[in-house]
Amino acid sequence: MGIKTFEQVLEEVRGKAILVANRGIPARRICRSIRERFDAVAVMTATDIDKTSPAASAAQELLLLGSDPRAYLDIDHIIALAKQRDMVAIHPGWGFASEDERFPAKCKAAGLTFIGSTAEAMNLLGNKVQVRKLAKKLNIPVVPGSEGAVDIPTARTIINEIGLPVMLKAEGGGGGRGIFAIHRAEELSDAFMKASTMAQASFGNPRLYVEKYLPSVRHIEIQVIADMYGNVFAFDERDCTVQRNHQKLIEITPSPWAGITPELRERLKEYSRMLVREVGYHSLCTVEFLVTADGTPYLIEVNTRLQVEHGITECRYGIDLVEEQIAVAFGAKLRFTEENTAPQHVAMQVRINCEDPQNHFAPNSGLVSRYVSPGGPGVRLDSNMCAGYEFPSNYDSAGSLLIAYGQGWEKVLGIMERCLGEYVIGGIKTTIPFYKQVLKHPKFRAGDLDTNFIANTPELMCYSDLAPEAERLARLVAEVSAKGYNPYVQLGEYRTRETPRMPRFEPVLPHIPGAVRRAPSPYPTGDRTALLDYLRDAGHVHFTDTTPRDMTQSNSGNRFRLAEDALIGPYLDNCGFFSIENGGGAHFHVALMANMTYPFSEAKEWNRFAPKTLKQILIRSTNVLGYKPQPKNLMRMTGEMVCDTHHIIRCFDFLNHIENMRPFAEVALNRTDVVFEPALSLSWAKGFDVDHYVGVTEEVLRMVGSVAGVGPDQAAKQIILGLKDMAGMCPPRFMTALVTALRKRWPSLVLHYHRHYTDGLFVPSVGAAAKAGAHIVDAALGASVRSYGQGDVLATAAYLEDELGLKTNLNKNMIRDCNFVLKQIMPYYDRYCAPYFQGIDHDVVEHAMPGGATSSSQEGAMKQGYIHLLPYMLKFLAGTRKIVRYHDVTPGSQVTWNTAFLAVTNAHKRGGEEEVRYLLEVLDHVARHDEAELTPEMRKARLSIYQDCNDAFRNLLLGRFGKLPLGFPADWVYESAFGNEWKKAIASRTEASPLDSLTDVDLAAEERGYVEIIRRKPTEEEFVLYLNHPGDAIKTIQLRARFGNPNNLPLDVWFEGIAPGEDLNFLDSNGKPHHLALLSISRPNEAGMSVVRYVLDSEFMSCEVQVAKAAISDAKGTEKADPSNPMHVAAPSNGDLWVMYVHPGDVVKAGEELFNISIMKQEKAVLAPVSGMVKRVLKTADYRESKQMMPVREGELIVELGPIPRTCPNAACSRPITMEGIDFCPYCGEALNP
Repeated sequence: MGIKTFEQVLEEVRGKAILVANRGIPARRICRSIRERFDAVAVMTATDIDKTSPAASAAQELLLLGSDPRAYLDIDHIIALAKQRDMVAIHPGWGFASEDERFPAKCKAAGLTFIGSTAEAMNLLGNKVQVRKLAKKLNIPVVPGSEGAVDIPTARTIINEIGLPVMLKAEGGGGGRGIFAIHRAEELSDAFMKASTMAQASFGNPRLYVEKYLPSVRHIEIQVIADMYGNVFAFDERDCTVQRNHQKLIEITPSPWAGITPELRERLKEYSRMLVREVGYHSLCTVEFLVTADGTPYLIEVNTRLQVEHGITECRYGIDLVEEQIAVAFGAKLRFTEENTAPQHVAMQVRINCEDPQNHFAPNSGLVSRYVSPGGPGVRLDSNMCAGYEFPSNYDSAGSLLIAYGQGWEKVLGIMERCLGEYVIGGIKTTIPFYKQVLKHPKFRAGDLDTNFIANTPELMCYSDLAPEAERLARLVAEVSAKGYNPYVQLGEYRTRETPRMPRFEPVLPHIPGAVRRAPSPYPTGDRTALLDYLRDAGHVHFTDTTPRDMTQSNSGNRFRLAEDALIGPYLDNCGFFSIENGGGAHFHVALMANMTYPFSEAKEWNRFAPKTLKQILIRSTNVLGYKPQPKNLMRMTGEMVCDTHHIIRCFDFLNHIENMRPFAEVALNRTDVVFEPALSLSWAKGFDVDHYVGVTEEVLRMVGSVAGVGPDQAAKQIILGLKDMAGMCPPRFMTALVTALRKRWPSLVLHYHRHYTDGLFVPSVGAAAKAGAHIVDAALGASVRSYGQGDVLATAAYLEDELGLKTNLNKNMIRDCNFVLKQIMPYYDRYCAPYFQGIDHDVVEHAMPGGATSSSQEGAMKQGYIHLLPYMLKFLAGTRKIVRYHDVTPGSQVTWNTAFLAVTNAHKRGGEEEVRYLLEVLDHVARHDEAELTPEMRKARLSIYQDCNDAFRNLLLGRFGKLPLGFPADWVYESAFGNEWKKAIASRTEASPLDSLTDVDLAAEERGYVEIIRRKPTEEEFVLYLNHPGDAIKTIQLRARFGNPNNLPLDVWFEGIAPGEDLNFLDSNGKPHHLALLSISRPNEAGMSVVRYVLDSEFMSCEVQVAKAAISDAKGTEKADPSNPMHVAAPSNGDLWVMYVHPGDVVKAGEELFNISIMKQEKAVLAPVSGMVKRVLKTADYRESKQMMPVREGELIVELGPIPRTCPNAACSRPITMEGIDFCPYCGEALNP
């Protein structure tokens, strides 16, 4: 055959069919070259999975291979189909069978042109063992290692000779698969088995060889092309150093590394040409080297195929390598020479993989909900993705190849950064945000890195993978709309899609006159002394509005959002209030838990839209803003942030253990721009009289004085004293006496009265306190007044003014306007958030359950099926108040309620209502009689009262929360609660503050752990939130990252979503307007998923939403794992089970590997979540023996565990005993533990 020209090949091939035996990116890329210049018919192989893929559009015909995803490896079948269609050639692409030496031989035998190397050349260069031998013959340096394929004993011998670490590498194939690093000798056996199995599965060749692991090297490769006539051309190097798991991620030509000198470049090219000429190779190949820091190169392999990264060489030189490869295969003379082929550009490629870098690059598949590709000068994109495409799990994770090229490295960096910013792939995780991090890193930009760059640079993983906020908010609307309720407000399934909707929330907002807005507040800001002087001397009663915090906490389950705060806030700011209580208490936690709002950011927003009025927060002494005592350094850290956003710091302790407030006092009193308000927890019961509270006030002033460095009388001038009747049970006469006594003893002490509405006596009690001299009282907007919380501010002011002759200084017209706005808001919260039990409950004076806890606790009893026992529980509360005396405010109210609930329900379980009534008779008798009056029988019977209490009640008795206000209860209470250990319990009691025994939080360690979770450095606010409420802080951060700021959505949409056919206009957090139209919501499939289709800003989108529980078995009868059952071990993703390590009856430990799945050509070990005995193995495989893998689906139950059985106590036996009812080990005869 004579030498052909390129033009002759064009004529020969024109109109002929050329098959691309591949899929995805390579198939699409190769089909383009076939069609562009050769005018040939591009035919692409396709399995059922791929026949509608985006890549298929590049082909003029499809050669269908059927349902088996592995059909691309069936060479004989592909060749037979090609012959039937009269193909003239087959291009193997990369991956699959492209490096199977049988492929070119079988094509030749069938009379087909194989567009690649010959079988002989492929065997010599493509086999890594053979090419090492060839390189040594040519004096080309190779990495030290074995001379050929090895078994485990041989590998161990070689390791002893060359030392650790080493690499186990597949003899055939490439792409970084089948490579395992061995750092310890004991890892060899397991790694050898896995590497060999993966090599067989990926390349059809299980043989492995050993190579020394070079820890700090660059990965440099040379692209070579040769024709049949001895012409060879070597291109400039490609730098493939940025890798993960030995697989390339970013490729650059030429290398930006300063160590690549012209001499080294030419040396690598010459080595490459020598290898190609030695075996008479023709076609494309890539010669790959590792280069040490001093410039010493080592040959590692030759890839005898088209490479994934060939595109950057094409962009550097302005050529088409695939076009030239096809021409060479048909006998054309190579057109490239040193004279006519010169580099023009710098080029870089990033592999856009469907992987989650922050989860060890775990591959993922699924629906591509949005796809926006980059473009512009210097950009090339080879992709197999589009919007609406279901990216499959059966193949590798490559989604697209993005190339930037231009004049110079800095220019290319700029183009690539722009492209990554433009590129949007929604619905699945990709490597795009990770590459943004890489491109910013100074080592990458300087070209100063090695193959361990990613592994040694963990900060690359600290990023937020966020879509535009409008897209995320639209996703939230879609989810709420599909479900019919918002799962994130944590109110259960409070409605369905069929439930009648509330009207669209479009509130009318009255105009606030400019003169009112401009009028300054009479209350001095930034000067504590001036503010306190004004409060004393103003001559009128001052009001704090509690609507945004305590009122909505008690009557709306804390679900009142910042979005609605922003509607009423500007009005509240002009009502003449002394302060607005807008933070702290349970509101702080629920803002995180259910409103997806950062509480301190919320406070900053309040100071923006209501800047004139002082803001007030409620702090729970040692518990701060949480539910358990916090160390002092955390209290101070939280306190500093509190003082940056609030002006009045109300701090209470449910035991009135004043030392528990000291850390907050130290923070607040150190600043002149905030006022510290220690609050007395009030009760109206025996022992809690006026003299008692005067004594507690003395303790408060001594503590404040010691912090401020003044005496108690001077301390009285530096604070506000809060009087906190959280249960709403102190009658007017008591408040008159208490306030009168306090004013008489400390005339300059400013008093602030807070109480609840529960007993129905809010207005007269507040009036009594104000008449006696209380300076400030709490009230709320009338539109928010329900059963709990505070009373109406206008009614209270009218009573003070008209009935008691007191003065106020409120802008009542502005309060009325604010009420009008709130009247439009509250129906939405009443519909979905109102407490179940409502109405005045004067019995609170007996049972003392505070505020909203009265309803929430009773509702809990109803939901648990104990509503019939509720009257007994309330009587138990009343009795306990007479025995273990403290104030029923948070967290004491929870302790008291749980004690009553457990006592009554367990008594009911023992003997029904008769037993419950007897328990209460005993409690009542003990509470009413002195010890000497009790019979021996009654003394024994009372021990049952607290026998079912929990650890919180026991800790209360031990003083773990602080000193009980009236001292420890009688010894019999301890005998009842602690049983036989009661004397030890009494001996361990303490009256010290819990702060004395708490060690400081290791803030640096906590932050490191937090970074590991959220994959970035937290803001100061996020860190403080995490320290106070770890779980909910993490969840809120993740939900905000997933959905954006939900306060940008209208109130009705937040609760109900929208219906198909409706649309929504909203603003994002930057004030940019967006339009969302909901098109349809599909019926749920067998997995319980509905597809929601919608239009956002003229772009069609879709997403899947779980609207129903998946069937235990899918449509094909596959048993699904129960996600809530730790004994169920599921397939983590769609893939192929290739090895099962356990059998029924095996005992496994938590963390032990159970089975291994190949997911998109990556192996995934699945570990036991808990220790247990293997109960069932539903699927099994052993690729080593059968050469068969077992397909599995995500969520499919693979292994079921059971509880760990008894084990033989004989250390020499230690076998699990599964039989019941035996006393001796059936294996060794050892007596079993009872």
